[in-house]
Amino acid sequence: MIKRFWHVGLTVENLDSAIEQYQNLGFNLVDKFEKDEPHALAVEMKHPNGSGIELWQWFDQEHPQVEFIKNHVAFVSDNQDEDVRLLVEQGWEIVIPKTTGVKVNYVFLRDPSGNYIEIADVKE
Repeated sequence: MIKRFWHVGLTVENLDSAIEQYQNLGFNLVDKFEKDEPHALAVEMKHPNGSGIELWQWFDQEHPQVEFIKNHVAFVSDNQDEDVRLLVEQGWEIVIPKTTGVKVNYVFLRDPSGNYIEIADVKE
């Protein structure tokens, strides 16, 4: 079951500048990481009210996964496989299959309206 909203993912041209801009809005830098595929730098930021933002600066804008990640909404699930199964039954399409990361396992889906959604199993 979906437990909570996690973050909104956004694309930025200059990550350092964007970090400063969102810090000015009250967000705190939680994590900074580099992703090999698609090649990008990214940060996770959290606001004291619990809302989150994930900022992405792409090195390879042409990589097919950029389309799915560049603007997305993420939710944390306590039963990722079941949630993904239910969404697929409702007409959602898996666009990035289950992927194991260092801190999170994730699946990206496209909803029937064309929006990209991440269902995450966060390793807390």
